[in-house]
Amino acid sequence: MKGTRDTKKKKRVQGVVDRITAGIVVVVVRHPDDPEAMQEIYVPREKFKNRDLQEGDYVSVDIE
Repeated sequence: MKGTRDTKKKKRVQGVVDRITAGIVVVVVRHPDDPEAMQEIYVPREKFKNRDLQEGDYVSVDIE
């Protein structure tokens, strides 16, 4: 059926790798509702293909 997919809109934002633990990359981005606040996004390491990530690297992530 058409139109049955999840219709949440994703937004790509840039953030900084804070730490990598147990295969999870913690990316710090500005909070979408409050530009003064920061938010942590937890992304599986597999989502970053062909990149050797380290703390402090800039990355782009999708948020809902």
